[in-house]
Amino acid sequence: MGGFVRVLAFAVVLRHARFRRVWCGQAASAVGDGVTLVALPGAVLAHHSKTDLGLVLGAQSLALVGAALLGGVLADRLRRSWVMAAADVVRLVTAVCFALGAARAPLLVPVLLALATGFAAGVFTPAFGALIPDLVPDEDLPKANALRSITVRTGQVLGPALGGLLLAAGTAGATSGTASGAASGTAFDLVFWLDAGTFAASVATLGRVGDPRPARTTGGTVLRQAREGLAAVRERTWVLTIIVQGTLQLLLVMAPVAVLLPIILAERGEFAAYGPMVALQAVGSVAGGMAIAAWSPRRPGTVAVLGLGLLAGQLACLLANAPLTLLGLSMAVTGFGYAVFNVAWASALQRAIPSDKLGRVFAIDTIGTYGLQPLGFSLAPLAATAFGNGPVLWTGLAALTATTAVPLFQRDVRRFADAGQATAGA
Repeated sequence: MGGFVRVLAFAVVLRHARFRRVWCGQAASAVGDGVTLVALPGAVLAHHSKTDLGLVLGAQSLALVGAALLGGVLADRLRRSWVMAAADVVRLVTAVCFALGAARAPLLVPVLLALATGFAAGVFTPAFGALIPDLVPDEDLPKANALRSITVRTGQVLGPALGGLLLAAGTAGATSGTASGAASGTAFDLVFWLDAGTFAASVATLGRVGDPRPARTTGGTVLRQAREGLAAVRERTWVLTIIVQGTLQLLLVMAPVAVLLPIILAERGEFAAYGPMVALQAVGSVAGGMAIAAWSPRRPGTVAVLGLGLLAGQLACLLANAPLTLLGLSMAVTGFGYAVFNVAWASALQRAIPSDKLGRVFAIDTIGTYGLQPLGFSLAPLAATAFGNGPVLWTGLAALTATTAVPLFQRDVRRFADAGQATAGA
């Protein structure tokens, strides 16, 4: 019983009223994001081609990365809750547009809406990371970040399931004389209305946070503010090392695995297992968030970097053509490791980076880590076609091994802290 209580220790962070208010809105929003994972591709494919879907999703991804630095600058200039609320107003409007049938319009319309959605997400993300230290004391940062991670991953499990149910209900509710395209359009509209409602809930909770405006030690243009964020990263070799590690792993390992997993399952005649595999990874992430919230490792950087290395199990299963049971277990283990890393990394940045630069550093982390992800998504299928799945996976395994081992030679990476800075559990 005591162990169970310890695992659920992350929940005590909800005793902080302002954090609890923000969390409630973001919990609803996480479910809405999960719903959109089902609704957006389905709505676009119902009226456009697979290539068109790639353009829509690519526009959203590129806009997110492109807006991240601006979001970081705004988060260090304005009240972070205001920045988040403004971003969610934009996403609320785009969800309403899709609910009104934007996916049925010419391709330019959903592409522009995807750009707006990605831009807002890019602005929102660094502000959220920088807001958390304003809501909870230092000792509760890991628990707050763990609860945030658990909430997002739970939304990725519940949201698609709820979206699927709503789509089924909307289609079944159509009259027998209704064309199938109109019936599916009505069902997608219903799902987007739900997504819009979750963004409204987020905006409502963010409007009452009352967080302080960040203290600005310097002024200047947005470009100058961005350079100050880059300087804060360069001053800490361990931060720069982990961002570079993330860039390499996303390009050479994570993006290829994400693309090849459905391809390999389809080649094996087991594509129906793809959804459950993704859900198992999200379930593993929930477990990982709970575990790291209940444990304060003496060397959090070592634990976090090795957590990312757990992806090796999934690579091995794909290379060995392992049965679905083992592959599913490896997916859960991968999600566990991702959550451990994300919680430890966010907590380390929140402790090490001065508050007036924190938003920009989170933005630089987003750009550095995800900037080459679209390239990885594009190159992996081409490489698999030219050389086969095996060589691409073996390359990923070699890259994962190197990018896991090399950073751990740095003492500050192992500690996830500047020299002389206290670490949790030390």
